[in-house]
Amino acid sequence: MKQEKHDRRSLRTRHLVHSALMELLLEKRYEAITVRDILNRAGIGSSTFYAHYFDKEDVRTDVIEHMLEQLLPSMVQKTVEQGVLPSLEIFRQIQEHSQHRHFQALMRGHAEERIWEVLQTRLSTIIEQTLASANAKKNAPSVPLEVVASYLSGAFLHLLKWWIKAEIPYSPERMDEIFQQLALPGVWTILERKGVHDSRA
Repeated sequence: MKQEKHDRRSLRTRHLVHSALMELLLEKRYEAITVRDILNRAGIGSSTFYAHYFDKEDVRTDVIEHMLEQLLPSMVQKTVEQGVLPSLEIFRQIQEHSQHRHFQALMRGHAEERIWEVLQTRLSTIIEQTLASANAKKNAPSVPLEVVASYLSGAFLHLLKWWIKAEIPYSPERMDEIFQQLALPGVWTILERKGVHDSRA
């Protein structure tokens, strides 16, 4: 997205463009949508559009970022309450939004791939920061925290994808239990070990 502006007119344009894309995604696949379609649906001119966005991919990314911005404060708070990753909160949020038409539209085709990419980046950052804080006064772990964060976020999102594609056959609470059992014991074991350079000292 081009330099973000927060004045009322820019926010209104952003809202119109977001709404236009989401409505269009209910009617056809992202690949079939053109910038002209977005302009017509939003009721704005091309000069206004290009003052805010580079192309339709830029719009889609902005929609995804906005969606995650709404979830992020809750995720950060729940990380404090739930530990290294707010897995239960995310499972609950997904269940709540899974029947929403706009959520379903975003989870189709290449738009879905972009959502997972952005979400993994955000989760990895949150996990790494949480682990660094928890491990601040301890010896360096045997595996770098950025690697642990990438692994843990990837494992969680893989499980989350399965849950969504299987049409949410288990409750968020049960899925959180499964994730905790599968992924976290090994992570805590690694964090409790000294780093390789420490063990040789």
